[in-house]
Amino acid sequence: EEAMPDNYLPYAVEVAKERALPDVRDGLKPVHRRILYGAYLLKAHPDRPYMKSARIVGDIMGKFHPHGDSSVYDAMTILAQDFSTRTPLIEGQGNWGSIDGDSAAAMRYTEARLSKPAMALIGDINADTVDFISNYSDTETEPEVLPAKYPNLLVNGSFGIAVGLSTNIPPHNLGEVIDATCALIDDPHLTTEGLMKYIPGPDLPTGGTIIGRAGLLAAYEKGEGKAVQRAKANIEKLDTGRLGIVITEFPYRKNKARILQTISEMTGDKKHQKSLEAITDIRDESGRAGIRGVIELKRSADEEEADRVLKYLLKKTDLQNNLNFNMVAIDKGKPVTFGLKGILEAYVAHQREVVTRRTKRELDIAEKRFHIVEGFMHAIDVMDELIKTIRASKNKADANKNIREQFGFSDPQATAILELMLYRLTGLEMGAYQKEHDQLAKLIKKLKGILKVQKKLDDLIKKELAETKAQFADPRRTDLIDDEEEATIDIQELIVVEDSMVTLSEEGFIKHMPMKNFQRSSADPEVIDYREGDRLICQFETNTLNQVYIFTNLGNMFQIESQKIPEFKWREKGDRFDDLIRTKMSDGEKVVSAYSLPAIKETMIFKFLTNKGRIKRTLGEVFSSKYTKLVALKLAKGEELFAVLIEEGQRLWDNRMDGLLPKDSKGEAEIDSMILTGIDDAEEWQQNEGEHLQRIPEFLRIQTKNGLSFSVPEGACEVRGKMVQPERFAMIPERDQIVSAHYEFDFEIKTYHLEVDDEAKMKPIRGRRKPTGYVLKGDSYTDLAFITSDGIAHKLPGYLFEDVTDEVDLSELIDFDSKKYRIIGAFSGDVNVLSDRDVVLATAQGLIKRTDIREFLTGADSFPIVKFRHETDEMIFAEILENPKDHVILVTGGGM
Repeated sequence: EEAMPDNYLPYAVEVAKERALPDVRDGLKPVHRRILYGAYLLKAHPDRPYMKSARIVGDIMGKFHPHGDSSVYDAMTILAQDFSTRTPLIEGQGNWGSIDGDSAAAMRYTEARLSKPAMALIGDINADTVDFISNYSDTETEPEVLPAKYPNLLVNGSFGIAVGLSTNIPPHNLGEVIDATCALIDDPHLTTEGLMKYIPGPDLPTGGTIIGRAGLLAAYEKGEGKAVQRAKANIEKLDTGRLGIVITEFPYRKNKARILQTISEMTGDKKHQKSLEAITDIRDESGRAGIRGVIELKRSADEEEADRVLKYLLKKTDLQNNLNFNMVAIDKGKPVTFGLKGILEAYVAHQREVVTRRTKRELDIAEKRFHIVEGFMHAIDVMDELIKTIRASKNKADANKNIREQFGFSDPQATAILELMLYRLTGLEMGAYQKEHDQLAKLIKKLKGILKVQKKLDDLIKKELAETKAQFADPRRTDLIDDEEEATIDIQELIVVEDSMVTLSEEGFIKHMPMKNFQRSSADPEVIDYREGDRLICQFETNTLNQVYIFTNLGNMFQIESQKIPEFKWREKGDRFDDLIRTKMSDGEKVVSAYSLPAIKETMIFKFLTNKGRIKRTLGEVFSSKYTKLVALKLAKGEELFAVLIEEGQRLWDNRMDGLLPKDSKGEAEIDSMILTGIDDAEEWQQNEGEHLQRIPEFLRIQTKNGLSFSVPEGACEVRGKMVQPERFAMIPERDQIVSAHYEFDFEIKTYHLEVDDEAKMKPIRGRRKPTGYVLKGDSYTDLAFITSDGIAHKLPGYLFEDVTDEVDLSELIDFDSKKYRIIGAFSGDVNVLSDRDVVLATAQGLIKRTDIREFLTGADSFPIVKFRHETDEMIFAEILENPKDHVILVTGGGM
C-alpha cells in the first residue's frame, strides 16, 4: 500500500520506454535495437558466415539486455520470420518457426546473421550520427537510436503491450514508404490523403486483401482505427474433378493450421452444419511451392454453393477479421499516438539530424586533411631548407618547433611532415597533392553547402532514400479494395433456408426440429423432458431466416436468430436460450411469450398485460434493435408481465400454449388467423396473415391467484412509448394477482348478493337463508366498501365478486389483518343513486363522524377515514343513513 502509489507510475513509464513500445525514429524496441547492434559488433554481417544464435543471444544478454535469454531469442525469431516481419532484419538458418504456429528450434541449433536491410538501419553508426548511452552496468555503451536509412516503424510495423498502453502498427511496403517520405520532404504541407497516394495501405508479410479506404484514412489520420483484412481464396476445379476453395494467402498474424482446424470442427457443429454441409474434405497442401489450404466440396456443389460456403467461412472464421491500428511510439521519452504524417515527420527530422551530424564530421575530417595537404605542398616548395632545419634539430620535438618557426607550419602540419616518409615530399608527389587539394576544396564547399542550405540537405536525404529503395524495395503483396461494402457479408443470404418447429419452456429451454422430423414425432408436449416445475410455454413454426423475440415476466425482451437455435429431438428440452446469446436471465425470470418474425413491421403493435391488471400498447418499431436484450416494459415493484400479444389492424396474434385468444367448445382457437407462424419473407407474410377480422375481442375473462373469476372490458388504451408505465384495465386487490386470462367477444353484466361477517369472510346469499353479516347487493358496475376497526376504508369493484360461489376471505385480498382487526361496516351501490346518502362513523371512545358516502365509493382503493385521538381507540360502527333525519344512539359500557 505504501510502495504502489509511488512506484507504479515510474514502473509503467519504464515498461513503455524500455520494453514494450518502439522508438518513432528507427521503429525498434530496445531489445530489437540491442540484437542488431550486438550482432553488428560480433561482425555477424550479411557477407560473413552464419553465427550460432546462442552466441549472439549470450553476447547481447551479457552486454546490453539484462533479461532472460528467451526474451532475446523470441524477439530475434520474429525479426527472422518472413511471415511476421515484412522486411526481415535477421537472416536465419535452421528451423525458425512457421505460419502454423510451430515454434523455432532451440537457439543452440539455429544460426543467424544480420540481413542487408538491417545493415541499412545500422549504417553510419560510427560516424557520430547518434548518441550512445551506458548499458545497465556502465561497462559498455549502446546506441540510443539507430541511424535508420528507411522508416522502419512503418516498413516493419510493431506490436506490443505496456502498462495501460499498447501499440499495433501494421507493416508497409518499403518502396511506397520511401516515396511518401520523399514527397513529404518536398511538400511539408502534404495531407494524410495526399500521402495515401504513395502509401495506399499496409503491405502485409502474408499478403491477403485489405478492404476499406475510408477506414484506412481515418486510422492514418488519427493513429487509431481499423480496416478489414481477408485471406486470398479462389474457387477452383480440383484434380478430383470437384470444386474446391483454395486459400493461398492467410490473414496477417493468424495461425493457418488453427484456422483450418476451426473450419473442420465447424463442419461437425450443429450451429454450422447446415451451412457447411457441402464440405467433404479439408487439407493443407502447403510446401516449398507456397501456401495452399484446400477445402474440397461435394460432387454436386456448383459455383454458387461454393461461393456461399466461402462467404460463410469469411464471416464466421478468421479468414476475414479486423486489422487494428493503434500507432503509439516513443517520442522524446514519452509515448505518443501518431498519425501517418506524424511518423514520417518524426523520421524526416531524425534523418536531418543524422545527416547533419555525419556531414559535420565529414567536414571536420575534410578540413583537417585539407590543412595537412596544404602543409605538404608548402613543404615540397622549401624541401632543401626544410631538410637542413630538421637535420640541425636535436630531436623530433625540437624539429617540430624549428620548422613551425622558420616556415610557418601549424602544429598538425609539422607533425604530419615529420611523420611522413621523405620520398613523399618529392616533386613527383606534388601533382597528387594538388589533385587531392582540389578535391578536398570541392568536398568542403559541398559539405558546407549541405549544412547551410536546407534544400541541399533534403536532396541528400532523398538521394540516399532512393538508393535504399533501389536496393531493397519489392512489389506489393497485399491487395487493396476501396469499397468497405465489399467486407460486408449478409449472413442471412448465406443461411440455408429451412422450416422448423420451435419449443420454448418457461425456464428458457429452447430447441428446434426440422419440420420433416417434427411431422414424424409424437408432438406431445407431455413427453418433453423438462425438469420439475418447468413447462412448455410456446410452440411455433419458424425458419432459419427469422428472428425470435422472447418476452419474460420481468418485462425484458430477448432476441435470437432462428438459425442459432440448436436442433434436438422432440423428447429433449434443448439449451437455455440465454446461453446462446450470452445475456443471462435474472433469478426468478421466466418466459411468458415468444414470436418468430422475419422483421418487426412498423404497423405492428405489441400489447402487454401484467398480473396487476395493467395494460400497455407500444409500437413494434421501438423494439427493432441489434441488442440481444431490451427493457420492453417498465413495471412497478412486485408487478410482472404475464402475456404479450401482437396486433396489426384487425389482426391479433398470441403464441402461448394457454393463449388468451377466444376458444371454441373444443378448446381450439376460434380464429386461425390469430395463430402466428414463421413467415419466410415480407411478401409471403402478406399472403399468410389470414382473414381480416370483423372485430377484435374487447373483453378479458380473468382468473386470480385467490380464486376470483370475472370479466372486464379491456378499455381504450393509447399507444405509448417504451418506458411509459402501463395503464390499469382491472382493479386487482393488493394481495392478489392475475394467473390466467383469455379474451371474449361479449360481456355480460352480472349481479351479486353477498354477505360479509366481521372476520372478513364473504359468501353468497342463497335461497331464503337469513343473512347474519353485512349484506351487499349490486352488479358488475357497482363498487363495494369495507370499513375495518383500524379506521381504514377498503374499496373493491363489484365485478371481482360477480361469480363468487364459495366463501372468500377478504384478508387475502386487501391489506387487512383479520386476527387483529374486524370489519365493522360494509355497503355497496351506485354512487349516482346513493349520492344524497351519508355514512355515520363512531369509535369506541365516543368519537362520531358523519361523511358523504361518495368518499367511500370513489377515489383511492384504501384510505383512512378517522384520525384517532388515542392509540387504544378503534372503530365500532359504520352505517349508511337511509333517512337524513334518522338519529344515532350510542350506548356506553356503563349503560349511558
